[in-house]
Amino acid sequence: MAHAAWKWAVVAAAVGAGILACTGDDDDGGGNRPPPSNEFDAGVNEFRPGLGEDDGEPVGTPFNLPTGISYAGTLRGASEFTGECENAGTESQGSGAYVRVCVPLRNDTGGPVEVTFPPGIVVVSTSEGRNQNGLLIERSIITVPPTPPGPGGRDDAGTPDGGVEENAFIVPLYMYCLNEERDPSNPYITYEVGPITSDAALQELLRLLDGKRIDTPEKVSVVQDALYSITEGRGLTTPDREAINRL
Repeated sequence: MAHAAWKWAVVAAAVGAGILACTGDDDDGGGNRPPPSNEFDAGVNEFRPGLGEDDGEPVGTPFNLPTGISYAGTLRGASEFTGECENAGTESQGSGAYVRVCVPLRNDTGGPVEVTFPPGIVVVSTSEGRNQNGLLIERSIITVPPTPPGPGGRDDAGTPDGGVEENAFIVPLYMYCLNEERDPSNPYITYEVGPITSDAALQELLRLLDGKRIDTPEKVSVVQDALYSITEGRGLTTPDREAINRL
């Protein structure tokens, strides 16, 4: 989709600079940033399950799809080259650059159904390895059309081994990274939809961003840097708040 080109440009630039996944193995210190200066530090380094390098699963309120809507297979990352989902049923939702997930949906109601993905919803990597979890910043409202039957009726054949149903409605969710030192999304990484975060610092960030239009790579960077202050540091800093206020 051409409209997504500017969004993917920030990822392409990051790949070229070799900064998408900072494993911390280099001796030059690029992967081990010092904590924020006390002059701007927001508080203590809290334990945040599933965020940064903290163990566990992200916590929050369960997210439920509307009645008659279900996941039509396995969630996978978008193309690492274009940032797009193959056979997407709608335009990309969200502005994140690093965790881009293709969500296959099925509608068994016989009519169109509105599905809302709220700000703060988290996707969690289910693949082996060190992969980033993602956070949706913007509220995304999608109308999912009724799913037509496949050649033999409902097509579930590919689902158990990681496939997607033939007539799935694919929603591309462009989300922000919650684990700076890990790998961004690609089609070989699988995900599941997690909770709507209850983390107080993330909820505060969402409130500060409410009503903001994140539509340039520079603005995306402001949001991602603020998230890293929370997930990798001790919370939002004064410069973070000032940058968000200018969005």
